[in-house]
Amino acid sequence: MEKRPTRTELRSQVDTFAAHCRSHGLSVTSQRLAIFEALAASREHPSAEQIHKAVRRRIPTLSLATVYKNLEALRAIGAVADLNPLHEQGRYEAALPGTGAGRPHHHLVCVQCKEVRDLYDPSLEGLQVADPQWFEIRALKVQVEGVCPRCAAAVNAAR
Repeated sequence: MEKRPTRTELRSQVDTFAAHCRSHGLSVTSQRLAIFEALAASREHPSAEQIHKAVRRRIPTLSLATVYKNLEALRAIGAVADLNPLHEQGRYEAALPGTGAGRPHHHLVCVQCKEVRDLYDPSLEGLQVADPQWFEIRALKVQVEGVCPRCAAAVNAAR
């Protein structure tokens, strides 16, 4: 499991995020900063609801609609990436280089508990779509589905 960033690393990531927003014409608000900081500090791929809960500790008046609106604006400029493990509620992570998980990666998703883990596998680097059907490919993400060790242990213990 990947470690959380230090305070210094997190501050640097938030500074990078603020500069990225400004360079894309997006104002840097306290809400956006708090939402991004919650994402960059997490390795859990939180849902909008979980982000809302975490950020409301600092900004009690923040609405869930505002979190969704900001996540969409940040996704549009490439600052966050959205995940949809097994077609459940959306989950998010910081996506700027040097933030969040830090480098391009794929994901492992538990089909039972919906846990999401980052997957770094050199054999997946350089994957290409053989027949893009005239699509302009912008990203290729692999989602590997299986059973996490905790759920597997629970199944084995029940046997």
